Order: sequence, then structure tokens, then C-alpha cells
Amino acid sequence: MQYFLLILGLIMIIKSADVLIDSSSKIAKRYGVSSFVIGITVVAFGTSAPELAVGIVSGIARANQLTLGNIIGSALSNVALIVGISAIIIPLQVKDTVVKREIPMLIGIQLLLTAMLFSGARLSRIEGIILIFGFIGFILYIIKGAKSSMMIQIDAEGDIDTDSDGNQLSQEVIEKANQESLLKLVVFSVLSLAGLFIGGKLTVQSSTHIAQSLGLSETLIGLTVVAISTTMPELITSVMAAIKKEPDIILGNCIGSNIFNILLVLGLSSTISPIPVDNTLFLDAFLMIILTVFVFIISWFGKTVKRKIGIFLLLSYISYIVYKVITVL
Repeated sequence: MQYFLLILGLIMIIKSADVLIDSSSKIAKRYGVSSFVIGITVVAFGTSAPELAVGIVSGIARANQLTLGNIIGSALSNVALIVGISAIIIPLQVKDTVVKREIPMLIGIQLLLTAMLFSGARLSRIEGIILIFGFIGFILYIIKGAKSSMMIQIDAEGDIDTDSDGNQLSQEVIEKANQESLLKLVVFSVLSLAGLFIGGKLTVQSSTHIAQSLGLSETLIGLTVVAISTTMPELITSVMAAIKKEPDIILGNCIGSNIFNILLVLGLSSTISPIPVDNTLFLDAFLMIILTVFVFIISWFGKTVKRKIGIFLLLSYISYIVYKVITVL
């Protein structure tokens, strides 16, 4: 039964990710908002839904040590597994603004989390509240960036309106076409986000049960099985984006998901119930920062995450999983 639920969850994630990429890209085009902004907000929030669900539920149950391992493991998956596979499919062009602002912001947040984790024996409620305020600041930053990116006018047929005449259509026709099309896209986006959430929850629950039945420890489950399962929406969404040649959504999704997970998920979970810190997580947190800094350096000098780098990141992640299995079992 658990294997059936796992397959069902993956199918829901795949279909939902496909619909989300199409609808969110069209919404971005209609309003002149960059695909990166959509990726770092709507797509990132949707694909982080499984981690959020796990974090809140485990916080209420006062068993959220699994969440901490899950978030660090998901961060490793996003940077190494997802960026790696996506770069193998299509080289990822990195914009200057992403290199100079978003990636350094992510590194700063990861350093803050690491300092919090190893300054005491637990992630306290006060530290959780600090993370939540950081999340609010991040959202305000994104809103400001989204407003400044709305510079392109789109006509009723979805093309760039260079002469601002609405493609010579009456105002009533333009408004009707925009409303109908936008409503449809919004409905599809909401339904696909719900599909990602439900599919992700099914995947997490079933994979956890399977892992437990095989005798795997809770620490290993959090860092590997649950982390990979909750990262599945990001992975499939990014692969779909790579196939559809939307590389900006991939980087926005990965960066946004990592920021959402640390600031929102850990913030809420630790505010609900302080999270005990296992010192063995130091290596995982250190590796998370190292890989993010590596992607930053590659992006700074090369402006592109090429296939060779993608292969290196993927092999690094596989090596990490093998190491965890060998050392924990």
C-alpha cells in the first residue's frame, strides 16, 4: 500500500509541476514580471509546501528534530541534486542580479542558521521568531523587486505591445480577454500548488514508512529519505522548467525554496516548539554552505552553470548520500 501511495504522490507532483510551470510563466509574461521573480516566490512557496507541512506537524507534536535534518538535507538536494540535474539538461545562465543579491543573501541566511544551531543545544523560540522576521523582510524585498520588474506591456493576445494600443482592440474586449485568461491561469496555478502539497505529503509519509520498515534510523531518514521526498516537487518542477527552457525558474525555485525552508519552515517549527540540535549535523550544515558558495563562485566568474559543473554537483550529492548511509547504518 505504501509503495502505491508513493507512486501516486510522485504522479501528482509531476502533473502539478507541469501545470504550475505553464501557468506561472504565462502570468509572468502577461504582467512583464521576470520568470526568476515567479520562481523565487510562487513556485518556490508551492514546492516548499511539503517541508512546511512536515515542519508544522512535527512542531505541534514536539518531534521536530526530524524537520531540522529535513531542511538541511533539502538545502543540499536543492543546490547539488536539482541544480546539477537541471544544468545537465540545459546550461543555466545566471543573471548579475542573482549573483550579486539573491545567492549572497542565501549564503548569509545559511551562515545565520549555522551560527544559531551551534551556539546552543537547541534552536529556541526567540531564534525562530528572528527567522520569521527575516522571512517577512525577504518577502518585502521580493515585492519591491517585482514592482520594479513590471516594465513590459502585454497586449490581449499575449504579445509585447510595443505601441501601447492594445493591438487595436476596444478597451472592453481587452479587459474581458485579460480577465478570462488571467482567471483561468490563476485557477490552474492554485490547483497545481494544491496538487504539489498533497502529492508531496503522500510522498513524504509513504517513503518514511518504507524507510522505517527497512530499519533506517530517524537521523538518516530526515537527512536523506524525507529530504529527497520533500525536495521531489522542486526536482520535478525544475526538470520540467529545464525541458521547457525556463532556466530562470530553476534558479529562482532552488534559491527561493532554500530561503523559504530556513526562514519560514524552521522559524515556525521552532517557534511552536524549540528544536534540539544534534552535533552530528555540523558536517551537513558545513557542506550545505560549501556547495552554495561553490555555485556562487562558478556563477560569479562564469555567469553559467555548465553541464560539467552539473555533473560534478550531482556526483557530489550521490557521494554524500552514500557516505550518510555507510556511516549511519
